[in-house]
Amino acid sequence: MKELFSAFSTAVFYPLVGLCMPGLSGISGWYILLMTQPPFRSLVSRNHTETAFVLMLLSIFVGTIVDDLGTRLESQWLDRARNRRTHGAHRQEWWAYLRKPFEVEPSGRRHLRKLVARLKFELGVAIGVVLTIPAVWLNSAIGSSLAIMATVIGAALVAYLLLEAKATHNTLGDLRHELLKEGGIISLPTRKIVQSIQG
Repeated sequence: MKELFSAFSTAVFYPLVGLCMPGLSGISGWYILLMTQPPFRSLVSRNHTETAFVLMLLSIFVGTIVDDLGTRLESQWLDRARNRRTHGAHRQEWWAYLRKPFEVEPSGRRHLRKLVARLKFELGVAIGVVLTIPAVWLNSAIGSSLAIMATVIGAALVAYLLLEAKATHNTLGDLRHELLKEGGIISLPTRKIVQSIQG
Protein backbone atom coordinates (compact mmCIF):
# COMPACT_ATOMS: atom_id res chain seq x y z
CA MET A 1 0.00 0.00 0.00
CA LYS A 2 2.88 2.35 0.81
CA GLU A 3 4.34 1.75 -2.67
CA LEU A 4 0.98 2.68 -4.22
CA PHE A 5 0.93 6.08 -2.48
CA SER A 6 4.62 6.58 -3.30
CA ALA A 7 3.95 5.94 -7.00
CA PHE A 8 0.94 8.28 -6.87
CA SER A 9 2.99 11.08 -5.33
CA THR A 10 5.76 10.97 -7.92
CA ALA A 11 4.13 9.74 -11.13
CA VAL A 12 0.72 11.39 -10.81
CA PHE A 13 0.85 14.15 -8.21
CA TYR A 14 3.57 16.30 -9.78
CA PRO A 15 2.03 16.36 -13.30
CA LEU A 16 -1.37 16.97 -11.70
CA VAL A 17 -0.04 19.94 -9.73
CA GLY A 18 2.26 21.26 -12.46
CA LEU A 19 0.07 20.82 -15.55
CA CYS A 20 -3.55 19.89 -14.85
CA MET A 21 -4.34 22.39 -12.08
CA PRO A 22 -2.93 25.39 -13.96
CA GLY A 23 -4.63 24.16 -17.14
CA LEU A 24 -7.98 23.79 -15.38
CA SER A 25 -7.64 27.23 -13.83
CA GLY A 26 -6.98 28.63 -17.32
CA ILE A 27 -9.99 27.00 -19.01
CA SER A 28 -12.55 27.05 -16.18
CA GLY A 29 -13.98 30.50 -16.93
CA TRP A 30 -14.20 29.71 -20.65
CA TYR A 31 -15.95 26.41 -19.95
CA ILE A 32 -18.52 28.19 -17.76
CA LEU A 33 -18.97 30.78 -20.53
CA LEU A 34 -19.62 28.05 -23.12
CA MET A 35 -22.08 26.33 -20.78
CA THR A 36 -24.35 29.40 -21.07
CA GLN A 37 -24.91 28.46 -24.73
CA PRO A 38 -27.83 25.96 -25.06
CA PRO A 39 -26.30 23.94 -27.96
CA PHE A 40 -23.05 23.41 -26.04
CA ARG A 41 -24.90 22.60 -22.81
CA SER A 42 -27.03 20.06 -24.65
CA LEU A 43 -23.96 18.47 -26.23
CA VAL A 44 -22.28 18.15 -22.82
CA SER A 45 -25.39 16.68 -21.18
CA ARG A 46 -25.55 13.96 -23.87
CA ASN A 47 -21.81 13.14 -23.70
CA HIS A 48 -20.57 13.19 -20.09
CA THR A 49 -17.68 10.73 -20.58
CA GLU A 50 -16.47 12.32 -23.80
CA THR A 51 -16.71 15.79 -22.26
CA ALA A 52 -14.63 14.71 -19.26
CA PHE A 53 -12.02 13.18 -21.59
CA VAL A 54 -11.84 16.31 -23.78
CA LEU A 55 -11.60 18.55 -20.69
CA MET A 56 -8.75 16.42 -19.34
CA LEU A 57 -6.84 16.63 -22.64
CA LEU A 58 -7.58 20.35 -22.93
CA SER A 59 -6.39 21.02 -19.38
CA ILE A 60 -3.12 19.16 -20.10
CA PHE A 61 -2.69 21.07 -23.38
CA VAL A 62 -3.37 24.47 -21.81
CA GLY A 63 -1.36 23.45 -18.73
CA THR A 64 1.66 22.71 -20.93
CA ILE A 65 1.41 26.13 -22.57
CA VAL A 66 0.98 27.75 -19.14
CA ASP A 67 4.02 25.79 -17.92
CA ASP A 68 6.06 27.24 -20.80
CA LEU A 69 4.88 30.74 -19.86
CA GLY A 70 5.71 30.02 -16.19
CA THR A 71 9.21 28.86 -17.17
CA ARG A 72 9.72 32.06 -19.14
CA LEU A 73 8.46 34.12 -16.18
CA GLU A 74 10.81 32.26 -13.86
CA SER A 75 13.86 32.83 -16.06
CA GLN A 76 13.05 36.45 -16.97
CA TRP A 77 11.96 37.61 -13.50
CA LEU A 78 12.97 35.28 -10.67
CA ASP A 79 16.28 33.98 -12.03
CA ARG A 80 17.47 37.42 -13.13
CA ALA A 81 16.53 39.04 -9.81
CA ARG A 82 18.26 36.33 -7.77
CA ASN A 83 21.30 36.40 -10.05
CA ARG A 84 21.60 40.17 -9.47
CA ARG A 85 21.25 39.73 -5.69
CA THR A 86 23.91 36.99 -5.59
CA HIS A 87 26.22 38.80 -8.04
CA GLY A 88 26.15 35.94 -10.56
CA ALA A 89 26.43 33.07 -8.07
CA HIS A 90 22.86 31.87 -8.71
CA ARG A 91 23.56 31.09 -12.38
CA GLN A 92 26.89 29.44 -11.55
CA GLU A 93 25.31 27.30 -8.84
CA TRP A 94 22.44 26.30 -11.14
CA TRP A 95 24.79 24.95 -13.82
CA ALA A 96 27.10 23.38 -11.21
CA TYR A 97 24.12 21.62 -9.65
CA LEU A 98 23.04 20.23 -13.04
CA ARG A 99 26.58 18.95 -13.69
CA LYS A 100 27.12 17.42 -10.25
CA PRO A 101 26.61 13.64 -10.01
CA PHE A 102 25.39 12.34 -6.65
CA GLU A 103 26.51 8.81 -5.74
CA VAL A 104 23.81 8.64 -3.07
CA GLU A 105 20.80 10.86 -3.52
CA PRO A 106 20.63 13.30 -0.60
CA SER A 107 17.26 13.83 1.05
CA GLY A 108 17.49 17.46 -0.01
CA ARG A 109 16.94 16.47 -3.64
CA ARG A 110 13.55 14.97 -2.79
CA HIS A 111 12.67 18.22 -1.04
CA LEU A 112 13.93 20.13 -4.06
CA ARG A 113 11.59 18.18 -6.37
CA LYS A 114 8.65 19.06 -4.12
CA LEU A 115 9.65 22.72 -4.21
CA VAL A 116 9.91 22.65 -8.02
CA ALA A 117 6.37 21.21 -8.20
CA ARG A 118 5.18 23.94 -5.83
CA LEU A 119 6.87 26.65 -7.92
CA LYS A 120 5.25 25.29 -11.10
CA PHE A 121 1.88 25.29 -9.34
CA GLU A 122 2.28 28.85 -8.03
CA LEU A 123 3.37 30.32 -11.36
CA GLY A 124 0.97 28.16 -13.40
CA VAL A 125 -2.18 28.88 -11.42
CA ALA A 126 -1.34 32.60 -11.35
CA ILE A 127 -1.10 32.61 -15.15
CA GLY A 128 -4.21 30.42 -15.42
CA VAL A 129 -6.26 32.87 -13.36
CA VAL A 130 -5.13 35.73 -15.62
CA LEU A 131 -6.21 33.68 -18.66
CA THR A 132 -9.65 32.87 -17.26
CA ILE A 133 -10.67 36.33 -15.96
CA PRO A 134 -11.64 37.71 -19.42
CA ALA A 135 -14.22 34.91 -19.74
CA VAL A 136 -15.87 36.15 -16.54
CA TRP A 137 -16.39 39.57 -18.14
CA LEU A 138 -17.68 38.07 -21.40
CA ASN A 139 -20.24 35.92 -19.59
CA SER A 140 -23.60 37.70 -19.78
CA ALA A 141 -24.99 35.45 -17.03
CA ILE A 142 -22.57 37.07 -14.57
CA GLY A 143 -23.45 40.57 -13.43
CA SER A 144 -20.88 43.36 -13.38
CA SER A 145 -20.70 43.43 -9.57
CA LEU A 146 -19.96 39.69 -9.50
CA ALA A 147 -17.40 40.10 -12.30
CA ILE A 148 -15.68 42.89 -10.33
CA MET A 149 -15.65 40.72 -7.22
CA ALA A 150 -14.21 37.77 -9.17
CA THR A 151 -11.55 40.03 -10.71
CA VAL A 152 -10.52 41.46 -7.32
CA ILE A 153 -10.33 37.95 -5.80
CA GLY A 154 -8.42 36.74 -8.86
CA ALA A 155 -5.97 39.65 -8.67
CA ALA A 156 -5.41 39.02 -4.96
CA LEU A 157 -4.81 35.32 -5.66
CA VAL A 158 -2.37 36.12 -8.46
CA ALA A 159 -0.45 38.56 -6.23
CA TYR A 160 -0.32 36.01 -3.40
CA LEU A 161 0.85 33.20 -5.70
CA LEU A 162 3.56 35.38 -7.25
CA LEU A 163 4.84 36.35 -3.79
CA GLU A 164 4.87 32.68 -2.80
CA ALA A 165 6.62 31.80 -6.07
CA LYS A 166 9.36 34.32 -5.27
CA ALA A 167 9.82 32.81 -1.79
CA THR A 168 9.83 29.26 -3.20
CA HIS A 169 12.38 30.27 -5.84
CA ASN A 170 14.66 31.72 -3.15
CA THR A 171 14.35 28.53 -1.09
CA LEU A 172 15.22 26.47 -4.18
CA GLY A 173 18.34 28.59 -4.73
CA ASP A 174 19.40 28.23 -1.09
CA LEU A 175 18.80 24.47 -1.21
CA ARG A 176 20.88 24.04 -4.39
CA HIS A 177 23.62 26.11 -2.72
CA GLU A 178 23.61 23.74 0.27
CA LEU A 179 23.53 20.61 -1.90
CA LEU A 180 26.70 21.75 -3.65
CA LYS A 181 28.64 21.69 -0.37
CA GLU A 182 30.97 18.75 0.18
CA GLY A 183 32.15 18.13 3.72
CA GLY A 184 31.56 21.75 4.67
CA ILE A 185 33.52 23.04 1.65
CA ILE A 186 31.50 24.70 -1.07
CA SER A 187 32.47 23.61 -4.56
CA LEU A 188 31.91 27.14 -5.88
CA PRO A 189 33.10 30.48 -4.57
CA THR A 190 30.79 31.76 -1.86
CA ARG A 191 28.59 34.73 -2.58
CA LYS A 192 30.84 37.11 -0.59
CA ILE A 193 33.87 36.06 -2.65
CA VAL A 194 31.93 36.49 -5.90
CA GLN A 195 30.74 39.90 -4.70
CA SER A 196 34.25 41.05 -3.84
CA ILE A 197 35.60 39.86 -7.20
CA GLN A 198 32.91 41.67 -9.18
CA GLY A 199 32.88 44.71 -6.87
